[in-house]
Amino acid sequence: MKDGEHVDDNIPPLGGNGERRAHKLSREPPKISDEDSPLLDSMGNIKSYKRRWYVLVVFSLAGFLQAGVWNVFGPIAQSAKAVFGWTDANIGMLNNWGNIMYVVFMFPMAWMMDVKGLRISMLCCAVLLVFLTAIRCITSDPVPATWLINIAASLTGAASIVPFAGPALFSATWFPPNQRATATAVSTVFNYFGISVGFIIGPLMVPQPDESSLNITDMTPINSSSQGNSNPFSLTPHANLSEVRSGIMRLMYTECAACVLLLLLVVVYFPAKPPSPPSLTASMERPSYLQGLKGLFTHKRFWVIMVAYSVPTGVYMVFAAILDVILNGVGVSQYHAGLIGFYATIGGCVAALVMSRIADLCLRHMKMMLLILFVLATASTLWFVLLRLSFIPFSLVSLYISCILMGVFINGSIPLFFELGCEASYPIAEGVTGAVLTMANNLTGVIFLSVLQIPRIGVAWMDWCMLGSVAVTVPLLLLFTEKYTRTDIDTQETIVPEPEEKAAALINTN
Repeated sequence: MKDGEHVDDNIPPLGGNGERRAHKLSREPPKISDEDSPLLDSMGNIKSYKRRWYVLVVFSLAGFLQAGVWNVFGPIAQSAKAVFGWTDANIGMLNNWGNIMYVVFMFPMAWMMDVKGLRISMLCCAVLLVFLTAIRCITSDPVPATWLINIAASLTGAASIVPFAGPALFSATWFPPNQRATATAVSTVFNYFGISVGFIIGPLMVPQPDESSLNITDMTPINSSSQGNSNPFSLTPHANLSEVRSGIMRLMYTECAACVLLLLLVVVYFPAKPPSPPSLTASMERPSYLQGLKGLFTHKRFWVIMVAYSVPTGVYMVFAAILDVILNGVGVSQYHAGLIGFYATIGGCVAALVMSRIADLCLRHMKMMLLILFVLATASTLWFVLLRLSFIPFSLVSLYISCILMGVFINGSIPLFFELGCEASYPIAEGVTGAVLTMANNLTGVIFLSVLQIPRIGVAWMDWCMLGSVAVTVPLLLLFTEKYTRTDIDTQETIVPEPEEKAAALINTN
């Protein structure tokens, strides 16, 4: 054997035509072996490879960089408004472009993942990231830079589909059943880790304007006209403005260089799939892309889990990205808003890894785990709202703790939702399921950020929206009936259907 292959003794043999036949499988769960132990005889074809960890790192890096690129201006909102003459609506729209274009490009990119495979999809993602970060480096002159940055923000949405919608597909393609949730968590966590690093790197590299020197009344939004004054803002001393502008451009150059490195890694080695599948379900025929989409949109159980996932996580994703805008009204600086966002996202990443590993070790308990997370998330969000709106005495320490707990409980649920969605929709391919889940997530973000474009609407409504989106998830999860068909097949507690039987009952819509 090569490259630390896994094989499985308990997998039923292949038929003469190379397809698996129906077998009544043993109800004894397979033994979990170490990396180099054989699980099948030399003729078997269910294997997992040590190289899967390298491929996971590259895939996770794509999610990390794309998230950082998407979340670049929210954490430095005050600096960007000073340099480019933007308003809060302009900052919010930059995040919104990514969500809008995600919805627009989701179907063709999901088709590419399903039909062309992960290598071609990752190459497209990496090329897009290099291009969009490069055009942001062209100029810092407010008018052309604003156009280029908005174009780049739009392309970010298309580039995000593979790393954001693909974790469940990737883990099913490369990892055995007892590592799938963990692999999904790692690649998902790096996406959110990229957001969290943006909260730190941005404020560290880009200085905040000196508010005592910044004459807000002389500021004119970039999309408004000004006569007799080509400079849309007044910042004294001028050296401060130059320093802020230089910091923004250094940040642009840094992100572009990192995306070039990603492209090189994908070109050098990122195969579409391993030589042999890591599980029985990974080797089985799935519905076609269009058939899978049709099945999802008529699948009642999947709709419940999709709404339960997309509403709270979609709102929280954009809520956290513009945390500086939300907290600016209560006197929280750009620096502290960035730290809060960083710690909240890091806490969520740690929680996601822990919860996913528990889910791998204790199969078929994801619903209960999600219920616990969202009861706690509702309590934490309520605490934050009461603090933010001064219903209870405000303190910076309490604000830190409530925000961090929100991130821990909400972000910690995301890999579990992906895996539970794939279990509910099986045998529909994981790439199609992940794409629809994340499309709903981004559509929620689009609606949330679009409301911000309403003149003089303020930000207080965001707090109540965040609370409502988290609270509504609890009854939805209580309504959801969990079934683990995919896991049952892979742990050999169900019958593997004949190909003709599976075609007759391809999608369960119950």
